[in-house]
Amino acid sequence: MVIGAAVLLRPLAASRCGATRAHDAPDSGVQNKAFEDYRRATLERLEKEADEFRAYLDKLRRAADASAFQAFLQSRRNGGSSAS
Repeated sequence: MVIGAAVLLRPLAASRCGATRAHDAPDSGVQNKAFEDYRRATLERLEKEADEFRAYLDKLRRAADASAFQAFLQSRRNGGSSAS
């Protein structure tokens, strides 16, 4: 299964770093169109899931930042400041 994922994701990794190879081209002479369709759909799904996950992480970071900031403001209101 891991090898299969590596085979599926190799073109994605190459495209993300700007590298291209002749055998990764769309018309590389692959005889199995069903596999190519499956591979393309899987890569599109994985890219969409990755985008959604990045957005989710961004929301979590913003929520954590907002919470920390609110705690800071609350501590300042409660005399937590030690200014000389």
